[in-house]
Amino acid sequence: MTLQYTPEPQPSQLLRDLLLTYWDARTDSSIPRPNIIEKPSPDFVRADVRNSGSFIWVSIEGFRERLITIAFQHREWTVDMLLHFEVFTSRQRLFDLMQEARRIIFVRQHEPNDYLLDGFETYTSSVNLNQTWADTTTFSTITLLTTARQFGVNSMRIVTAGGDGEVYRALPATTVLIPRPHPGRLRQVRFYARVDAGSPVIGVTLRQSTNRAGLFRTWNVTVNTTTFASYSVDFSSAVSSSAGTWDSSLIDEIAFTSIDAGRTLDIDHIDLSTMEFQFLQYGGYIERTEYFNYWGGEMRCQYRSTGEVVPVLT
Repeated sequence: MTLQYTPEPQPSQLLRDLLLTYWDARTDSSIPRPNIIEKPSPDFVRADVRNSGSFIWVSIEGFRERLITIAFQHREWTVDMLLHFEVFTSRQRLFDLMQEARRIIFVRQHEPNDYLLDGFETYTSSVNLNQTWADTTTFSTITLLTTARQFGVNSMRIVTAGGDGEVYRALPATTVLIPRPHPGRLRQVRFYARVDAGSPVIGVTLRQSTNRAGLFRTWNVTVNTTTFASYSVDFSSAVSSSAGTWDSSLIDEIAFTSIDAGRTLDIDHIDLSTMEFQFLQYGGYIERTEYFNYWGGEMRCQYRSTGEVVPVLT
């Protein structure tokens, strides 16, 4: 058989992304998001200097696998993860940060591979929203919706008139500050949507921004609810339409396309997922008492995956 390249999972990146994108500082910002980075950090950030802020270092302690089934044709993965906390404010802040990290692990335990592309919570107005989301057809009016949502306080409304419309935005660049799954690891997009009437078929499209008509893949989704419901696209499934020779490294844009004229479509909470692990298991935390110039602690959890096929040359 011919072996094809599949990017290896990066659990420390996945866990960092979860903490970065789902952190909730609370209404009065009493638990501000700390610096959250992988260890070792490519930026060589020093976290041992007093008053440099609070840090969470994400790292892997060990990677284990166990063969399963009588014929040993599958394997189960267990990846031990360590969250190291360094806080220069107070012991209370240390425990508050660990509380929020624990909450995220429990909330995302069954969806541990997610990167929140957009929850629409950072926008203050439609003008602000339109700096990120746009339309190439001129048939869509894109506004920030504050009266209905799946999560938080905001969602995005698209109203089409005069022809079929769309809405698109750039995928974040691959940097340590703007995490993005390796394009070859990206497996799924999930979002919440509702429509004013009917059951329109919309396209979920990945494409190259400089060659939109020449390099894209589109998966059709039927939106048939007038209240927010979850919809998803598995990128390993058959595409509905495409153009060009596929190269995931060139894909830098996601779009919701072919939105019927005369429709009002609301979208909220768009997740990208790499689909490498099925469960994230919380394992507890301790306070480290050997530090004298800051407060420190450690939290542990495990990524788990079952049913992975063992590659065999034949």
